[in-house]
Amino acid sequence: MSAIPMQLVTGFLGSGKTTFLKNYLNEFAGSRKIGIIQNEFSEVNIDSLELQQNKSGFEILEVNNGSVFCVCLLGSFVDSLAAFIDQIQPDELILEASGMSDPLSIGQILQSPKLKHKVFLDRVWCLVDAVNFRKITGLQTRVNHQIRIADTILVNKIDLLENESSELVQLIKKLNPFADIQLTSFARVSFESKRPMMKFLPPGEKAENGRPDLQSQVIKSTRLITPEKLDEFLQIIQKGTIRSKGYINLTSGAKVFLQGSFGQYTLQEVEKFAAPTEFVVIGSFMEEQSHQKLFDKSCAS
Repeated sequence: MSAIPMQLVTGFLGSGKTTFLKNYLNEFAGSRKIGIIQNEFSEVNIDSLELQQNKSGFEILEVNNGSVFCVCLLGSFVDSLAAFIDQIQPDELILEASGMSDPLSIGQILQSPKLKHKVFLDRVWCLVDAVNFRKITGLQTRVNHQIRIADTILVNKIDLLENESSELVQLIKKLNPFADIQLTSFARVSFESKRPMMKFLPPGEKAENGRPDLQSQVIKSTRLITPEKLDEFLQIIQKGTIRSKGYINLTSGAKVFLQGSFGQYTLQEVEKFAAPTEFVVIGSFMEEQSHQKLFDKSCAS
């Protein structure tokens, strides 16, 4: 079985993640087999019960007590997800992360030997509560992190916001100038514009053996790297890489946004964030390849 695309849905408590998920299922559950992973900190997952009221065309794996993002319970989650995939054999997976989670950790989970040939990280959605976004200052850093790594940001409950949407959008753009930002109510979004599943071959090439096995590798570091060493690193990993994306801290003090497809990549300087280097690389890699070790070595040299 080829690797399965996983979409990650993030957002703080009450931002509309489960409503978004219901909308997504209403749109696609009849045409593809969808596996849902719901991660909450409570022992009773109310969101899961809500989804099951109109269950059709999808299967749910419940993960309580925040264990998707808890190192002490990580092994249990990996085993559960691997078994879930083998049993259900879905066409795609959607993980609704706890509102308290640090979402990039999921990319590291997918590097587990039991999962890296089964799942790859395909897309990250983030829902923002337009009404209450400024009220969560105590956890703002975590919420900002959710925004910063998203591909698509849905500014939800916009119908309840009075004349402040443009200011909020500008604030979000400063955090993530590269995401697609959409204003929504009741987490409604036009999925007709949802980008197609990732293209796995460069233009002009034909797939002879179907979709290749894909894995995700997340590189995280508090260390700095020179532009020259970064270029060397990217040149080395380009073989087998079909997508790369994230933020990298340079020795000059600048932070750059990396976005790559196959052997091509761009680096664009962005405003400084109080965050470490974090980026994801998706592709087909040799078993012994560790992009994290190679990046650490590049920083040290």
